[in-house]
Amino acid sequence: MEVTFLGTGTAFSAGAYNASILVDRALLLDAGAPLCVHLPRAGVPLTGPRAVFLTHFHADHTFGLASLMLGRALLPDQGGPLLVVGPAGTREYLVQLLDLAWGDEMRQLTWERLQVTVTELGHEGSLQVAGYRVRAFEMTHTSRFPCLGYVLENERVRLGYTGDSEVSPNLDSLLSSCDHVIAEMTYAEPGQMHLSRVDILQLMKAHPGVRFMLTHRGTDQAVDGAVLARDFLTLRLPLS
Repeated sequence: MEVTFLGTGTAFSAGAYNASILVDRALLLDAGAPLCVHLPRAGVPLTGPRAVFLTHFHADHTFGLASLMLGRALLPDQGGPLLVVGPAGTREYLVQLLDLAWGDEMRQLTWERLQVTVTELGHEGSLQVAGYRVRAFEMTHTSRFPCLGYVLENERVRLGYTGDSEVSPNLDSLLSSCDHVIAEMTYAEPGQMHLSRVDILQLMKAHPGVRFMLTHRGTDQAVDGAVLARDFLTLRLPLS
């Protein structure tokens, strides 16, 4: 499995882009980075992604999707259908996002040309995409709308992605279901709505068999045994 970090900063980072991770050059985990720039820089055309997995509806995880979708729709070859997966309310949010960005006429054109399908998942919902079984886990982040983390599993790797999350029993369930995880580390010390370096150290101790890759980083403090992700870092899993 190949993982490329297209954005590893927090919402308001001065030195890193917003959240987006590319898996096997075909699946996007969140879409906050400027994907029309970052995908080609990573060697992937706009037509490359087959599916986008949104964890929640905050701007730093979603606003790159509007440009990616219309930019792709305006190409001579749109690259086949696009699947968008997210928590309850994803379809309504995506319509609002595209209408705000481009207006309803261009949203309709985009939807038709990309043959957009939206799948909304709840806790422990699952589906098969591009050879992966994908499971969703409800995360604790904001009370305004549901938030998800995911585990992507193939024959060799079980990759987890926490999205934005506080410590919770469901987060522990996600970690127990994977052997590699992309986890946020927004704070140095514990705070609300996000994981901190202190939380990560405790989670690593509780789940010693899981390899941690840290993103959505508000601190550059090293964590022994974990990878501090940076924009455009590419890793091949399983890590040795």
